[in-house]
Amino acid sequence: MKDYEERFLLHLVKTGAIKFGEFRLKSGRISPYFINLADAMKTGEDAIEVADAFVAKIMEIGTDFDYIHGAAYKGIPLAALIAARLSELHNINVRWGYDRKEKKEHGVPSEEIIVGDLRDNDTVLIVDDVITTGMTKIEIWEKLRVKRVRPKGIVVAVDREELSDADKEMLKNKRLNIFPILRITQIFDFLLNKEINGKIYVNEQVRKRLEEYLRRYGEKK
Repeated sequence: MKDYEERFLLHLVKTGAIKFGEFRLKSGRISPYFINLADAMKTGEDAIEVADAFVAKIMEIGTDFDYIHGAAYKGIPLAALIAARLSELHNINVRWGYDRKEKKEHGVPSEEIIVGDLRDNDTVLIVDDVITTGMTKIEIWEKLRVKRVRPKGIVVAVDREELSDADKEMLKNKRLNIFPILRITQIFDFLLNKEINGKIYVNEQVRKRLEEYLRRYGEKK
């Protein structure tokens, strides 16, 4: 695990952005963990910590893009922070914006769905908290096609490793490459029986629950 990945993982744990237990997801699945990136961004310092992990990942995959798109809602502050930190740390100045969950019926017509200076022929990088099935990412990409744009890919904080073969094929057909900072198995492996601030978050029993969950819902390697 790289230094920035470990730092980010520990930040998620210490801020309570990743929780362990039983959580019902929107899909109806009962997950042994839950990630809420907003919990990792409650202060200015914490928000910068998250943005800098994304920036580190972006510097690895390349900065050949024109526009950072934040997926509503968690991705909105992410896009702004990442754009700012790219400028501050690396003198890379790119535009950023976000999508609306619902079409706006009043105001500026060009911002009914997409808010930001998105232009024809832009290469777009999407940022978001997690990826599960990929369907919401495809829906976001379809919104961005109000302009003639190309995808750089999608950077996410955590890959839940639940993409089916069909999900992967859909993403491939849209040329939407996924670039996770962390994978959920990485997180559990790192935390297994490790004491952090006097507490063990992942013991053998917790790890077993993840293995059972991924056997049922996880992607086929």
